[in-house]
Amino acid sequence: MPGPRARRRAVILLLFAMLFTAASIIPAPAASAVPVCRVGAYLTDLYGLDVSPRTINADFWLWSVCPSAGLDATRRLEFTNATQVTQSDRSVEKVGSAYWSQVKVSGTFRQDFNLSEYPFDKQDVRIKVEDSELNSSQFTYAPDAANSGYDHAISLEGFRIRDFGVRVTTHVYRTSFGDPRITHGQKSRYSQFVIGLGLERVDVAGFIRQAWPAYVAFLSSLISYWIWSSDFVTVLGSRYGILGASLFSVVVSMRSVSLTGTLFGVTLVDQIHLATLAYTLVGVGCTTYILWRWAEAGKRASVRRTNTFVALSTTAAYLIANAISIGFAIT
Repeated sequence: MPGPRARRRAVILLLFAMLFTAASIIPAPAASAVPVCRVGAYLTDLYGLDVSPRTINADFWLWSVCPSAGLDATRRLEFTNATQVTQSDRSVEKVGSAYWSQVKVSGTFRQDFNLSEYPFDKQDVRIKVEDSELNSSQFTYAPDAANSGYDHAISLEGFRIRDFGVRVTTHVYRTSFGDPRITHGQKSRYSQFVIGLGLERVDVAGFIRQAWPAYVAFLSSLISYWIWSSDFVTVLGSRYGILGASLFSVVVSMRSVSLTGTLFGVTLVDQIHLATLAYTLVGVGCTTYILWRWAEAGKRASVRRTNTFVALSTTAAYLIANAISIGFAIT
């Protein structure tokens, strides 16, 4: 039979075991929930798309449904990609236990336009909204996707709206902005509400208007390969004249359509002009080769065969390259 000391030790161990079990079962106090406002937008107009400063103008209604009047999200709006913005017609109304507010917004918003497939390009327009005071640990948005949308009567010259949507992300800043509550070296996080639109260019006439000078120059250069005469000087004069005119027209046309290309890289129209320029320069090289070898009477048949081969091969390469470039841009 265990003695009194052994029984006391057993009782103490039992008490420790019971306390440990109770501590593991009792739940820790839950962290306070981050306040949330449901936010949505309705686009009423879209206009003034300008590829040079990379901006677009938009008018829309923005609303929020918040659990308290002091949390009203439409009072602390920061449009992070806006050049200029105005707000008007703001209203707040209590509906049941929630507070519904709305405001009309008009502004100019910076965009990252990609014109590499111009004029068959597709553009993504983004309007980004953040809370100007509270970070994501103090406040977050929830997207009201069901009620958000756009006016289908919107007419943006040269484009059609192919899709629309709203979403919420967390935007991370690599700074504390000097906030003493944030440990030095940590990042700041803000809830971000994003209005997104997909645009598709439908201005096919614009492509024809800008590309046809290049194709006319291509046809002129192609014709030069088939100019032959017993008078060799006449052949050379005609060829160099046609090729020179083609080069001049391509360069002039490139300058007239280079507004987008110089700012946004090489567009589809630029690719067509560069290909035509290369095709014409090959024609100049072939004519120069003929001039060099024509003095040798025994080589003239070979020279004509070389001329035909260069004409057919470079023309095929030009047409295939154009078809591939246009096909990729369209699809």
